Amino acid sequence: MRSLSYQQRVKLIFAAIGVFGAVFAISGLIIALPKPAAGGTCGPGAASEAPIVAVLDPVSIGAGREPAASDTKGHEQWLAFVGECQSSADGTVLAALVILLVSGGLVVGGPRLLLRKRGSS
Repeated sequence: MRSLSYQQRVKLIFAAIGVFGAVFAISGLIIALPKPAAGGTCGPGAASEAPIVAVLDPVSIGAGREPAASDTKGHEQWLAFVGECQSSADGTVLAALVILLVSGGLVVGGPRLLLRKRGSS
């Protein structure tokens, strides 16, 4: 059985890092949002929904019906609740996207940079 060359080992290590980063990012998109400080859940049911669902379908946030504008306190609480859930979802999706892009960049660019630098030494 032949052992792996240095180039193959570098590519394999960067591929493993990239896969780990992609799995981490994707899991962040499908794990339920945390409960908001205002109480309740960020989902239509008894549990919070996944961030990707809240971003793609903002109406699905389980805040109930919007209170009448005349109910100032209730309306403010409702807006705070929806805003907190949506902000949490947006931040989570943005972080996952950045992690996914960095992971892809490492898989593609990491071995090239490392092997080019080693080749010029």
